[in-house]
Amino acid sequence: MPICVECGKPVPNLYTEYSKQNIQLSVCASCNNFADQYIEHDYVIIFMDLLLHKKQVYRHLLFNKLEYVDSGIQPGIKKLAILLILFDVYIKWLKLESIPNINVLSHYFYILFVCTIELIIFHASIRFIIWLLFHKKYEIIKYNYVTIALIISSFSKLLYILMIIWDYGEINYSWYINILVFTSNVEAISVFLEESYLKTI
Repeated sequence: MPICVECGKPVPNLYTEYSKQNIQLSVCASCNNFADQYIEHDYVIIFMDLLLHKKQVYRHLLFNKLEYVDSGIQPGIKKLAILLILFDVYIKWLKLESIPNINVLSHYFYILFVCTIELIIFHASIRFIIWLLFHKKYEIIKYNYVTIALIISSFSKLLYILMIIWDYGEINYSWYINILVFTSNVEAISVFLEESYLKTI
């Protein structure tokens, strides 16, 4: 069931469709706001609100936008995860560029392996910590959605493209991006678990 992005309460529907290009957004009975205004927003607005760490946009993506899956993750999220790994690989590989007498291809695949293992360990660790802290509070925790939330909230790794455009040697942009990724992860898990930031951290 979809939820209101403002208050997080379940709603019967998000909009009423009168024709192909004519819809009316539903109003949440609990808070009297539109249940999900992001239905009418384009991807630029959604991206900006993700950067601003708005809870509403994470509720929209996690509970209303994505098709519900009982296990596993959606194909689109898998593609995003692969893209994020490749960005990580590129940045690490870029730092080895100045090392002389290096076998570029073998090091690339080695870094790819390391980044993949890092991602698996990170997600497994977060799942374990959530189980440790919240398994008594929640009868059922959809751990696949923990992974989905972490992948979506790691979107800011795509900003690594800035390190290609500008001279990455002058400023280590990766530190700023890593901080942004961390705070986005905290926001997404906080929204998913409906917990405060301190409990999430």
